[in-house]
Amino acid sequence: MVDLTLHRLTGENDEQFIWRLASAKDQGLLDMSWTELARIFNDELREDDAYWNESAYRKKYQQAALFYRNVFSKMQNTEFLEDFEEQRRLLEKEKVKFRDERTEYNRVIRQEARKEAFLESVQKVISDNTRPIGLQVPHSLLASDNDILMPITDVHAGIEIENFKNTFNEEVLADRLSVYTAEVLRIAGHQKSENLYIVISEVLSGIIHYTLRLQNNMDMMQQFKYISELLADMIVKLAPEFHNVYVYTAPGNHSRISPRKEESLDGENMDVLLPFYLKARLQNVKNVTICDNEIDPEVPVFVVRNSLVMAAHGHKDSPESVVQNFTMWFGKQPDIVLLGHRHTNGYLTVYDTKVVQSGCISGADDYIMAKRKSNKPEQAVCVIDQRGLRCVYDIRLD
Repeated sequence: MVDLTLHRLTGENDEQFIWRLASAKDQGLLDMSWTELARIFNDELREDDAYWNESAYRKKYQQAALFYRNVFSKMQNTEFLEDFEEQRRLLEKEKVKFRDERTEYNRVIRQEARKEAFLESVQKVISDNTRPIGLQVPHSLLASDNDILMPITDVHAGIEIENFKNTFNEEVLADRLSVYTAEVLRIAGHQKSENLYIVISEVLSGIIHYTLRLQNNMDMMQQFKYISELLADMIVKLAPEFHNVYVYTAPGNHSRISPRKEESLDGENMDVLLPFYLKARLQNVKNVTICDNEIDPEVPVFVVRNSLVMAAHGHKDSPESVVQNFTMWFGKQPDIVLLGHRHTNGYLTVYDTKVVQSGCISGADDYIMAKRKSNKPEQAVCVIDQRGLRCVYDIRLD
């Protein structure tokens, strides 16, 4: 219905007023000429000295009517609305895709920034505080038929334990490493071993469990500096008794810098920084080589005598399936696999591969005790000759 009131309605603007009366004239509802309409429009809309002639109003209305017929009226039909809705959906999809791409880009940037900040922080500590050992260490030139594979697994430096099964702190850690060093030297003397291969895994207590965070008496950087120096001193004591010492690292789960593993990035693990520290500290000890993991950063792969050895911390592997997984992954079946993580020494043969599991230096902590479990501090030392694994020494450290 068209309101035929000839005066401008309350709240009606100029264009709405002109459209209402002119469209009423078009529809035959208002019997007036454009000259008469122009007089009404001028009376309602204009001052005396700003009157428009009828042509100005007529052309203004005709232009609006043309847009209405060719554009706005078509927007009311179903086909147009469906097309419009489809275009709106496509536009919304593009907006969502753009937001997702921007979110992913920002995530990558944050990860890279975190990695760079992490590496810069620790490298600064290493460069500012690490000085090479000054003495030249004489080493043995003994030639023999066997070498020693020495694991140093699940050290957990920084934790403080006091329960009816175990006592562990900084001093106990130093004592246990000293006992371990003496045991390896005793084995080497008995077997007349030539070279020493060391695999270090999970040196820190870390922050992965709430109970660990309560038990730790050092932050992660303090833990790292303390155990790194103990290990450097240990290697210096071992080096003179062997022709060559090779040191590898297998990063563990305790040493990641984020408590939540889903938030932890590859490389954000204090274990991977240990080789940098040891290289700087032991650069003057000529028969010690700190080795990089050339195939995978978490899995040392090397040859001892004629045996292909693969090592991993063990938090991503089980003793029963690790041989199959490594064989498929690397395309070669290992002769010996060394694992840690499960805190007890163990030995298993899988498809002629010897799987050696090394224990825990720190011993039973509150997390283990709460599960009604317990483990003695122990490590498994291997003697390897030309035929393969000759024997495994079960070394108790308590």
